[in-house]
Amino acid sequence: MHFLELPEIRALGRFWCIDGSVFPALITMTWAVYQDKHHALKLHLAFELNRMIPTQFVSPEANASERKILRALLEAGVTYIADRGYVSFQLFQDICAHPAHFIIRGTANLVIDTYETFPVQIPAAWAQFFTDIEARKIRFPNDPHQQVYRVVVFMARGEGFTLITDRFDLQTSEIIMLYAYRWQVELIFRFLKRTLHGLHFLCHHPAGLESQFTLYMMAYLLLLHFKQSCAPGTHEQPAGRAWKRAKGTAAKAAAEPPPRIPLPQAARFYSCGLVSVLGDRVRQYWKMGIHWWTTVRNSLLQPFTPDMARFIWAKQ
Repeated sequence: MHFLELPEIRALGRFWCIDGSVFPALITMTWAVYQDKHHALKLHLAFELNRMIPTQFVSPEANASERKILRALLEAGVTYIADRGYVSFQLFQDICAHPAHFIIRGTANLVIDTYETFPVQIPAAWAQFFTDIEARKIRFPNDPHQQVYRVVVFMARGEGFTLITDRFDLQTSEIIMLYAYRWQVELIFRFLKRTLHGLHFLCHHPAGLESQFTLYMMAYLLLLHFKQSCAPGTHEQPAGRAWKRAKGTAAKAAAEPPPRIPLPQAARFYSCGLVSVLGDRVRQYWKMGIHWWTTVRNSLLQPFTPDMARFIWAKQ
């Protein structure tokens, strides 16, 4: 299948978000070890940012090591984006030796030796999301490999972030943008659990659950492909005028100061807010809300004509 790509990400390389999400299991599923009185399994997912699609997944018991899973999924040339649960000096070394790359959020207790400070430039429209941005060339005194890395430190809505990476070729704003896009993997977990009702297991055997998750991934890809085929011009020419027009609109919006947005209570607003500023294409070509999904379900018996494609696209 052909899936559209985000050009601003494609120009920087291949990027996969890695994360895991816990799915509660029944007490009779004794193999799903989690806690003394609770059972669960964890879906470990590799989500490609370039095309916004899942690429690999593993679903063992919830106590499985996230770092071990990432080592098993490593592919050469991919930059992996992950949260604090993947911080490990040995894992950093293993990723670089594969060879691959990473952008991982650091923990608060890391001791850092700074060797060089880099100049920082970010778009003016980002000022409402980020402050106190710094970029440094560093080493970790406790790292037995004494590998040189780069850290990007910033504040977002009162919360501090330290991003560790081995990508010295990226700009500071690009590293922040890529980590903000990590929020997409959280959204697909929500899509699987809520929209596709993934919290209800059809089978209690590990092999059956693996088949169930495989069906969910297939459904996601089919729906995404179908939505992109409904877009004006894209069902005949994926890189046609509609896509170029959307690209120009997004670039114009990113260049202009964004409208003033009230401060919400959500702690992760910086992610969804920044992605919204970066362009409308994430919402336009990739997001599959419950209302759009319901429209597709209600239209399954109708012939897929250009008029039906425009109708489904208008209901997003």
